Amino acid sequence: MLRTTMNALRFAQKGAIESVLKLEQVSKPSLSTGEALIRVKAAGVNGSDSVGIQGWIPITTVPRIPGRDFSGEVVDVFDETAKEWVGKEVWGTGGARGFAFDGSYAEFTKVKVAELSKKPKVLTHPQAASLGLSLVCAWIAVNRLSEVKPTDNVLVIGARGGIGSSVIQLLKEKGVTNIYGTYRTAPSDPPSGLKPIALPDATAISTALKTSGDFGKIDVMVDCAGYEDPLNDALKAMRDQGRVVVMAVHRSDGRFNIDLRTFYMKSLVMKGLKSSIMNETEVKEMLDYLSGKYDNGSIEPPKKVGTVSMKELNEVHKALSAVTTRSQDRIVILP
Repeated sequence: MLRTTMNALRFAQKGAIESVLKLEQVSKPSLSTGEALIRVKAAGVNGSDSVGIQGWIPITTVPRIPGRDFSGEVVDVFDETAKEWVGKEVWGTGGARGFAFDGSYAEFTKVKVAELSKKPKVLTHPQAASLGLSLVCAWIAVNRLSEVKPTDNVLVIGARGGIGSSVIQLLKEKGVTNIYGTYRTAPSDPPSGLKPIALPDATAISTALKTSGDFGKIDVMVDCAGYEDPLNDALKAMRDQGRVVVMAVHRSDGRFNIDLRTFYMKSLVMKGLKSSIMNETEVKEMLDYLSGKYDNGSIEPPKKVGTVSMKELNEVHKALSAVTTRSQDRIVILP
């Protein structure tokens, strides 16, 4: 007899993660025309998942199964014309999934067939599930907002995190050779070609770039972390008319103190990054393109991905709480 229910993480009201997110038995998704059913093998843990549960994201409706990123296997499709997808391993991310409609923190999730993208063969399901939203944000930062050129000097704040490390990979794929990345502590194994900057104090970026000779020569800065001190210190190191991309604010009210005098004296340009500016078709095209890049070795897979079982609710709560405070570790949930 076919199962009609599944395990899922679900919240009926917004609030503190440990209070509202529960493991429940719910109905499996029912398909309509143009849809596919995915058996979830891994689901990524992102900051937006966490703050959506807590009520920071206005479009979140309840009750809701959270989760934007997934990797898994197509087990059914509604339309006979899409049968070739059954049995294929796929990965994905996207839009309002986990906010306005149910997401990937479940044994099964449904996806539009038009959005399906084959998972890179070289990636495990946990690796693939850890990448989706990070790649979307990195792609927008590198290929849309920053107008980066191979000759630019680029600084990435939060280089170890999911988005920051993806930004670095895409910068290298684009041919940028002079890349700085900040870390809370100096990494023992930084990505090849990257110049790491540890952050022991509020002037660490300026100090490091003065030592290297690149102070005042940074063309592009991408802030993936959302803390005031590193960003304001980095502004001083920018070239006149440099470009700044921001995608995070480490406070629930969204407020951030910025050194506006340095900003206008250097005539800088700042752009904010919203992941939903890429539509479903664009996300699929990006994933298809990057799948080939992972498989041919031009982009490196993540070195380490942590996993927690969906059934270990306390560990799930810890992972979601950690990512809210900008944990730099990649974590995925296993159904």
